[in-house]
Amino acid sequence: MLKNLYSEKRTARGKGEIGVIVDAHERYAASRGGARAQLAHAELGGVDLSGRNLPEADFAGASLVGADLHGANLERASFYCADLRDCDLRGARLVRADLRGASFKGARLSHAVLDDADLRAAMMMYVGADGVSVVDRERAHKGTVTGVDFSNCSMKGVSFGNAKLDGADFSGALLAGANFKNAKLANASFKGAVLAGVNLKDLNVPPEALEGAIADVTPEAAARYEALKARLESHQQWIASAGAQGAPANFDGEDLRPLHQLLVGRSLSGLSARGAICVGLDFSGSQLLAAKFDGADLRDADFSNADLRGASLRATRLAHARFGKANLGRLALTGGGSLPPDLHDADGSEEQFYAATMEDTVAALGLPAKVSSA
Repeated sequence: MLKNLYSEKRTARGKGEIGVIVDAHERYAASRGGARAQLAHAELGGVDLSGRNLPEADFAGASLVGADLHGANLERASFYCADLRDCDLRGARLVRADLRGASFKGARLSHAVLDDADLRAAMMMYVGADGVSVVDRERAHKGTVTGVDFSNCSMKGVSFGNAKLDGADFSGALLAGANFKNAKLANASFKGAVLAGVNLKDLNVPPEALEGAIADVTPEAAARYEALKARLESHQQWIASAGAQGAPANFDGEDLRPLHQLLVGRSLSGLSARGAICVGLDFSGSQLLAAKFDGADLRDADFSNADLRGASLRATRLAHARFGKANLGRLALTGGGSLPPDLHDADGSEEQFYAATMEDTVAALGLPAKVSSA
């Protein structure tokens, strides 16, 4: 009888109990007594274990949805078939960790180290009142077992040296600067992933596995730097002179990554960048009133403190984009009325806008509701 891993009953652990177990494990790791943490099949959603020293801890089959593990030492720890969705694993050490069958969907793993980690597909067996139950990573819509789900994860600078990644799903993941030297990648998918700074020869996957992936800036795009910069400066002249000088900038379809930090704190109201590649760009503090980014790739872009009143972000890719203290209110129109921002069909999450200033809910602005994959 096949069951979904995420529907399995787990043992609830209180905050005090978890603290006692973790403290004992840290003493164990330092050879000062204590005991190894045994948290297999535990319910640990949202737990804060950031910076803790937990080598060889047992989290097999545990639920750690939304847990904070950033900076933790998790070398050789077991996360076999664990649920790590939406986890913060930035900078965590997962060297030689057992990550078989784990789900990392929506997790953040930038600058984590996963050298020699085992990320193959897996299944888990439970013995209960109804007999033996098997949990696998079968996807109902495909009917095949897959490896670890890294889809849409932020994994910049992650090291996968010698890791076993057969069947892993990196679709849409941010993998800038990641190392895959000697990694095992049979049947892995990198569709739509950001692979800037990645040695594509190390991947050794067929072209279809890289469909829609974004690699390094091409020489042709880099050669457009001066033209893009001039267009940007002309737009600012147009703003400053109320239209008497310069011209509004049209960056539709452009790769704007060559501009690097030139978009910070700029007056860019009315900018048009439909379908542009803006992955990782810094727009913090910029004036982007009524800007048009429809269909643009804005993953990992920084809009902190930016003014986005009336901006159109329709059908944009927003995974890991930051909107802290950004203004996404309505833009007052000279003829009366107001223009709200447009988030229809955007690929983002409500949580990204929690620290933004808004007059409408993200649902009212058109952001599609996320359906749980559990």
